[in-house]
Amino acid sequence: MVLAIDMRMMKNILIWILIVLHNICCGQASDTSSVSNSTKSLLSQPFDLQAFKKKKGGANSSGNRKYNYFFKSGKGVYWSFFLFPPIAGYIGEVPSKDIHLEDGLEITTFQPQGKNQNKYIDPEETLIQVIERYNDIDLPELAFVGLNKDKIKKKLGQWQIQKDNCIVYFHLNYLLTLHIKDGTVNWVKYTRLNFPVTKDNIPADLLKDKFD
Repeated sequence: MVLAIDMRMMKNILIWILIVLHNICCGQASDTSSVSNSTKSLLSQPFDLQAFKKKKGGANSSGNRKYNYFFKSGKGVYWSFFLFPPIAGYIGEVPSKDIHLEDGLEITTFQPQGKNQNKYIDPEETLIQVIERYNDIDLPELAFVGLNKDKIKKKLGQWQIQKDNCIVYFHLNYLLTLHIKDGTVNWVKYTRLNFPVTKDNIPADLLKDKFD
């Protein structure tokens, strides 16, 4: 009888331990898989695309290659905009125009069929991707190039994934990739995808850059 009671107690203790471990693990997973509301807002709408383009006044443009992971809202075309004046930016936290680089900032949009399609300003276009290799003085929302991981964490919270020298934040179908080189961010990619992002389905292209 005593042995039966002891076995029952041991079983209950074991179950309790398993429940506690499960809750701890779930709590840790929740902490690392979620982002703050401010970071979610940044991912959902990082900046006012039309206001930015109007402020710049113009840029070079070309049809962009269609990647199957790019968000698409119907019939239309992808456009890449680059060489935004003054074709200069900065690295780190002090806004300036010291760094001159033709590929410093590239923005991809999706323009649906309509009267403004293929124009520099299209009120109906959707932001698809931003690639930064320097910080643009008119785009402070994404001024992460040159910052170390501690400063990124202070601004955005704990990243959800670290892979291939990148730290990654995501929310719904929005993805922010920051590549770390020599301790600091040397390029940033913001992308709107056509599917919900998880830690297991991030396109390999978004974890590398043509200059790496």
